[in-house]
Amino acid sequence: MSEIIDVYDAFCFDGYGTLYNCGQFVYSGALEWFSALRKAGKELRLVTNAASNLDAALAQDAADRGFCFTAEETISSGSLLAATVADIRKRGEWNLDEVFYIGRETGKNVLGTCGIKAVEHPVEPVVAVSSSTATPEMFEHAVRILSQDRGLLLVLNPDAWAPNIDGTRSPVSGDLSERLRLLSGAKTLYFGKPFPAIWERVRETLSPEARVLMIGDTIGTDVFGAYVAGFDSALVVGRNVPEQDLESDEALLQIRPNFYLVPG
Repeated sequence: MSEIIDVYDAFCFDGYGTLYNCGQFVYSGALEWFSALRKAGKELRLVTNAASNLDAALAQDAADRGFCFTAEETISSGSLLAATVADIRKRGEWNLDEVFYIGRETGKNVLGTCGIKAVEHPVEPVVAVSSSTATPEMFEHAVRILSQDRGLLLVLNPDAWAPNIDGTRSPVSGDLSERLRLLSGAKTLYFGKPFPAIWERVRETLSPEARVLMIGDTIGTDVFGAYVAGFDSALVVGRNVPEQDLESDEALLQIRPNFYLVPG
């Protein structure tokens, strides 16, 4: 970080897998990064695919771990839902009053801001996914809903993998959503990284001429997303991309970060 701190005006951070993990786990050196950038007066943003609560709550979760992002500095994939829902309703495609929801209980707060209720049998065949907390029965029920005419899948968190504290990783909501999409053939809308809307929101909150670096642990969302945004990127090696898979993943996606951050 000492080599790049003066090169950029704004630093965007992924949360889980980059700064912290489940519970109160904080990665070694992450708080020191954050504090040094705050002290240097840099613009900081938490750019996360977590859709498990409102931005203010996600900011508080980060602050509880020592990373004091404000709600205004926090941009989540879930926060993009309201604008999309309003546009869908305006076009008369779906009413979106009800959805079958797969995710944490607090994620219903995100739905609530859009006037959406989570129910077992929605009037319209719509399913929203924010985490991989689906039992086999829930998964099968979601497939049945989505297989109907005009089925719509809302992927609030497109992350396919999440790193564990022990260095392994587990498939999460993006993986679950892809299986739902393939089995049902439903129209699918994605929110968050690497898709353009979240980066447009980030850019709106930064100084117009800011030189921006995105720091994350995933090539497909953080590094590729930064490329979509026109930002430079730094990849924390060995978190969400096993070091032995790094070269093949870069070749597959035809993208490389500007910097590699290797944990000590």
